[in-house]
Amino acid sequence: MTQIDDADLMTAFAAVVRANASLVGQLSARAGIHENALRALVLISDTGYSTPTEVAGYLGLTSGAVTNMVDRISTAGLVERAPNPDDRRGSLLRLLPAGEAVVEDYRTRYGTMLRAVDGSHDGALHEVLNALATSLYEQAADALGERG
Repeated sequence: MTQIDDADLMTAFAAVVRANASLVGQLSARAGIHENALRALVLISDTGYSTPTEVAGYLGLTSGAVTNMVDRISTAGLVERAPNPDDRRGSLLRLLPAGEAVVEDYRTRYGTMLRAVDGSHDGALHEVLNALATSLYEQAADALGERG
């Protein structure tokens, strides 16, 4: 097997990051929302519901920015705010059918692409992606430890 150097690995990873950004950009434009709003819809779908604070933490945005974003996607009929039974002042965000359709388009496109790549690499993609995610989290934890 050919040894690949660090520069080639970094170039390939950077290409994946750019291609993903391009796809997210196209899917969000298709839905008429900002890329962060698309990411928020996927998070809400993954969790069943989310609080604005959870969305802010996930996206790395301020509460004010998330409030504005939620106002826009709520007005667009993609999410609804429901009272949070655990916090009288807070709300829970739930997808509406139009929001579910946006997330379904996202999942279908990614699923099709990932299945095709996985099939052309002997079914190893799942293991590679899990290992990559684990390594990224480990590096993030190391970087955090080095900060403080």
